Amino acid sequence: MNSPSVTEPRAKVLIPTSRRWFRIPSYGTVLDFEDAMAAVADVDYVSVPPYSRRRVYKGFLRGRRDFAPVVPPGETYDLCLLVAMEPSWAGSLRYVDRLRTRCRHVVIYVFDAWLRNIHSIERDRRQWELCDWALVSFRDAVDAYAAKLRCPVEYMPQAIDPTRFHGDRIARPIDILSTGRRLDSVHTELLRLAKERDLFYFFSEARAPTVIDLHESQSLIARLCQAARLQVCWPTETTAEGGDGEISGVTARWFEAAACGSIVVGRPPRASEFRDLFPYESFVLSLDPSSPREIEETVIAALADDDELRKRRGLSEYVRRAHSWHARCASILERCNLPFPRRPC
Repeated sequence: MNSPSVTEPRAKVLIPTSRRWFRIPSYGTVLDFEDAMAAVADVDYVSVPPYSRRRVYKGFLRGRRDFAPVVPPGETYDLCLLVAMEPSWAGSLRYVDRLRTRCRHVVIYVFDAWLRNIHSIERDRRQWELCDWALVSFRDAVDAYAAKLRCPVEYMPQAIDPTRFHGDRIARPIDILSTGRRLDSVHTELLRLAKERDLFYFFSEARAPTVIDLHESQSLIARLCQAARLQVCWPTETTAEGGDGEISGVTARWFEAAACGSIVVGRPPRASEFRDLFPYESFVLSLDPSSPREIEETVIAALADDDELRKRRGLSEYVRRAHSWHARCASILERCNLPFPRRPC
């Protein structure tokens, strides 16, 4: 006789989202995080602008969106989770009707916790005062944010959706993939190699392009990563985003490349947490931008190293298990003493 099924308790979560505002590929990671929470909790989404009316008036999509307050469908929630690309997105909470009285806990997660953007906290002080717990994706940003906020600030690294990013593909038709930051000197050398040796070098050809559908875009990016033998990754400090006094951070590209089991070439970030996140000797094969000969030797040797690809399957499985958005949601719910189902929807 079959025993009756038991419905596991689920937390009730409110997610203010700005997904309808953006059509740039990097926002796909925000969608993956929000959707991971929807798989393990009863989630209501409310659409909010990412910035205050004042900032938009100064130039961000002025006059093109609605800034009316939004009323969540539920009267009470266990948790409000705001997944913010940058700290200024905390200003979007002003549009949620009676947020603090509706939600027992308010948590803000900041992807790009660069110090150059931290000044926005003062402008949106009233919204940050609603927050019970702030999470930043860069370890070296914790102290700076803690000095600005009254709530606890903790480090929670970025992650991936393991159903999208995995190393299970046998065929890898893309020899070299470069979809993020790039250095012109290395890109020029890779173009030469691709032409002379008939390599499939797939690279981004636009900066912050507009996509038609964010979910489709994220799936396409994942499929490209799965199909690549080599992925080229550069830290922010080697590009224009770096600067004097700026911290180093571990962004989504590193997790995506590792989860797909590709051989990674470029340069690792100086971020203190990098080796802890990716416990694999020589995870990144360094490229010297000033040495075309070294670039060619490193790339050609890596492309021929089938054993190395097989060895990285272990790293892929580790990253997909330890650094999934599912795992991040579990940490948040458990910290708030809320139920976490063993089987997500």
